[in-house]
Formats: sequence, C-alpha cells, structure tokens
Amino acid sequence: MYFANPWGLLALLSVPTIIAIHLYHRRFPQLVVAGLHLWTAETQQHLAGRRRERLPLSASLIFEILAALLLSFALAEPQIGGMSNAVHLVAILDNSASMAGRPEGNDATSFRDAAVAELERRAESLPRGSVVTLILSGNRPVMLAGPAVAWSDAKTRLSDWQPHAPRHSFEAAWDLGLQLVEESGELLFLTDHLPEEKDTPDQMECVSVGRRLDNVAISAARWAFDSGAGRGSVFVRVQNYSRDAMNFEVEARAEQKVIFRRTGALSGQGASAFDVDVAGGLRELIIEVAAKGDGLPTDNRVELVEPQVRTVTVAIDVPQADAARAILRVIDALPDVELGGVESANLVFAGAGILPESNPRRWWAGFGPLSHDEAVIEAAKDIAGPYLLDKRHPLVEGVILGGVVWGGVQPLVYDTTPLISSGNMILLSRLNGTRTVGYVFNIDLSRSNLPESPDWPILLANLVDLRRESLPGLSRWNYRLGEDVRFRLFEGEGEASAAASPLTLLHDGKANKMIARTSLIELPSLEDAGIYEVKDEAASVGRFAVNFFDAEESDLRNLVPGRREPKARTTTGSIALDNPYSWATLLALLLIVAAVFSDWFVLKRGA
Repeated sequence: MYFANPWGLLALLSVPTIIAIHLYHRRFPQLVVAGLHLWTAETQQHLAGRRRERLPLSASLIFEILAALLLSFALAEPQIGGMSNAVHLVAILDNSASMAGRPEGNDATSFRDAAVAELERRAESLPRGSVVTLILSGNRPVMLAGPAVAWSDAKTRLSDWQPHAPRHSFEAAWDLGLQLVEESGELLFLTDHLPEEKDTPDQMECVSVGRRLDNVAISAARWAFDSGAGRGSVFVRVQNYSRDAMNFEVEARAEQKVIFRRTGALSGQGASAFDVDVAGGLRELIIEVAAKGDGLPTDNRVELVEPQVRTVTVAIDVPQADAARAILRVIDALPDVELGGVESANLVFAGAGILPESNPRRWWAGFGPLSHDEAVIEAAKDIAGPYLLDKRHPLVEGVILGGVVWGGVQPLVYDTTPLISSGNMILLSRLNGTRTVGYVFNIDLSRSNLPESPDWPILLANLVDLRRESLPGLSRWNYRLGEDVRFRLFEGEGEASAAASPLTLLHDGKANKMIARTSLIELPSLEDAGIYEVKDEAASVGRFAVNFFDAEESDLRNLVPGRREPKARTTTGSIALDNPYSWATLLALLLIVAAVFSDWFVLKRGA
C-alpha cells in the first residue's frame, strides 16, 4: 500500500495534540450541596496553574482520536497495491476490406466480429479507470473513438465500423498510435494477417484473426455508351481467387428489372470476361455475382452510372484548303464531335499567323505557316527528326513521329512551352500568357507527310479529348475506390453564382459534406463505395459511382491467425480520470462526522 498524498499524514500530529489537551485538562467531580448561599466564598477557585494528570480513558478522548485518524487517512489517499493503476489501451483496427471476410455459413463469425470480440476481451480485463483509443487504419487514419475515453463509450462506436478500404499502408496508423501511447500504455494491432516483424513497432502487439478463404469477385466493370447507336455496352470480368474450380452467376438490375444474367464456371485462379449490349436510358446498373463458398461480400456488388454524351463543337477556320481537309477528315471520324461556328465553338482550328483573343471558354489550335511572306516561306525548314517529345503532356500521348517529315518550320517568336521540338526548333507548343488554351503547330501541312501518318489522327483525337474533359460537368461517371474525382464546374471567371452557397456532396442519398464552389472541383480519395451526387441547391450537377476493385484485398488465400507479443514493453502509467477510492474517502468523512457528533453528545451529557 502507498499514499497518493503523503502530506496528508501530517494530520496525524493532531493525535498527540488531543492527548496533551486531555492530560492537562482538569476535570472536577460534581459536588451536591444543600444550599449554595452557604458556600459563597468557595464558588470561585483561583488555581496557580494546570497540572498534568493521569490520562482519562473517556469516550470523548476515544472519539476525538478516531476522528483525527480517519481525517489523516482520507487526506493521505491510500492506494492498495496496483489496483488503481489505469491503462491507456490504443487499439489499431485494420480497416482493409478483407477484414469483412466471413467463412461459409450465415452464422459464421466474420474477421471483423472476431477482432471486436478480441478487443472486448482485452478492454474488459483492464484495471478499473482504464481508457481506450480506437484508430482505423487507412491512407488517412481515422480516430474512431478517443483519445482516451472509457471503454463503455468506445464500445458504442464499434457498431459503426464496417471495414471496406482497399489495400493501404498501416504505418500512418501505427505512428499515430505510438504518439498516443508515448512511454506508458499498451498498443494493440488487430488484423487478418501478421505484418512483417521488421516493419512493426517494437512496442506494438499484433493479433491476427484471419484464416484462409476462397473468394469470387467482380474484378472489373465498365459501361461505355455509343451516342450514334443510342446503346451502351457493359464489360464485366469475374475472378476466382481460389485453387478450386467454382461456379458463378452474374445478374444486372436496373430499378429491380433484370437486364442480363450470366452463369459460368471458373477454373482455379481463373477469370471470365464478357460484354453485354444494353439499351440507353437505364441511368444506373447494379451488378452482383454469387458463388457457393464465396468468402468476401464486399467485392460481389458493383454499381455503375450510365455515361453521358459530352459533345465538343469544333470550328475549322484554317485558310489553307488542304490543311482544312486533313483536319475535317479526322474530325468526321471522331465520336461526339460536331461542327459549328467560331463564336459557338469549344475548339477552333485556325491559322497560326494571328493569335486568338483571350477567352477562357475557347480552345485554339493554330497551324502554320506562321508567316505568309514568300522569303520566310522559302527559308522555312523541313525536318525529318530526331524529335524530342514531352511525354508528360497528354496531347502527345501515343505519338511516335516515326518517318514523319515536319515541313515548313519557321522561327517561332511567340511565348510558348515546347511539346515537340527538334534541336533548337520548336515544332508544337502551348501558348503562354493568355487565358485561352492555345497550341501552335509550327508546320506547313502542304510540305509535310504528317496528315498521312498514324500520328495525325492521334494528335487531333488527343486534342479533342482534352477539350472534352475540360468542359463543365462530370467527365467520368464510374471510379475505383481511392481514386480522385475531378471535374470543372464552370470555365473562366465563372458567373455571379460562383460566389453563392457551396455545393453539397451526397452519398447514397444522404448529405456527406459541403464543397467549396470553385472552377475546378476536386474530391480526393473517396473512401466509401456507392452512388455520389453533387447538388447545387436543388439542381443536380452530376451523379457518379465509386466501386471497390482490389485484387490484393479480394485474395484471401494467405490469411492465417496468429499473435506476436511486443518486443519492448511500455511502462504502465497511473491515469487519474476516475478515483476508484472516492467511495472510501466519502465513508471516512461520514465516520469523522459521526465521531465528532458522538464526542459532542458525550460531553453534553457530562455537562
């Protein structure tokens, strides 16, 4: 036993003080007389001083000493053994989707439930007054409960935990746990597979609740739409993460109506892929796969949002007839592209000799010759390579320029960023210093074989695709879990509504968070699968789906149970969040009051 407040023992000095008072406190016995008036001279006695007498063992002395002892006991706050040593348990929960794995059978316990049971066992065995912090792993760790809350509070938050994250590193969650544990407390990691020992912190205990399971998953799903035919095409791939053959059934529904159904057999570790034509106007598809012995429900369901047609209006205002024909030949072959006037066009092909006006809502592609002066045209160079391409820019993605003669190259005097160059000659570049997105093709198409090469349609298709992606509204409607979602809300400076209230992001019909109204909307790494919708007050900006596709998480064949003790034990600290001896202190105070009252009652009777 030890005392939390040793200075309280100074109250024991009151015991000798009480004894001293009783030693020198002179008491006179009662004397009954017949008439007080006969003893007038003796009614007052003037003594020379007090004398030490024999200590009287009276009830008053006993009660006073008892009160002093109890008061000292209460002030010193005695602690018995280690019963009052509270522990801070920091539990890190593996939030990977594989933790939702469940052995065959509806009554079987999932890995998530087994982890919760292990955590409950550990938390309920902690000393009274201990606290718990729960952390969910992820690219951005989340504190599910805490820091340092009672287990009863943390337990209620566990019901909200449903593991669903794709494969991620645990180190961020481990680092957060180490910061909370510091020099005292316990660090526990609950997962379905033991990580490498060399990668884990020395102070952390690891417990794996996983075991090997077979699994069938939808590993890929896409929905493409052909605006010309007015129909769509859905691609689905089913993967068998098992060493044994398994039968499966895939069903797709739209508003409870079955759109298609496929059945098949998968060999061990095999896959099956198929395309299905679907009608337009379905808006949304729910695709599910079912297989006997499937161990993970998370990857059995996919929700797809029907892609929308985003038409790019193109204007061709190139003075050279052969150049205009070469551009038109490619534009006619591209889907969802229409011709229009310069004022209404999203993308304008024009001569490069005159730069465009600054207009953030219009893209511009200028084709040479830059100067029509005969002397400059005669001095222009025809270049056959070698070419230096900026492969980081999507405009030149897939471009090789093998065997291409880039003809009619003139000195470039514009402020540009090179994308294709040869030596010190800039052949294709982007304009700088203007709000217009402009590209300069320093080429005379009549002197070049570029329009006949395979790179010509690739260049123009890349340019049209870049313009389509920059149009206001969603550019994609189906994403993988963990992908960033980006789209443009408006072009340029925007309208007056740009300063209005923020947008609302809804997840499965429920408000998720508010989004600042800017030209470029960016939603980084959405962590929950389902249907999302961006709303501008009552109007819908767009709907998109986020789905789980992760081969590593779907493969449950390497999960095994296990336990690894920490290599370095932390020192258990005393946490004074709840004094377990408050009841004892209260009892001592009540006894003190009873002793004082008894002493007063005894003295009153003797008076």
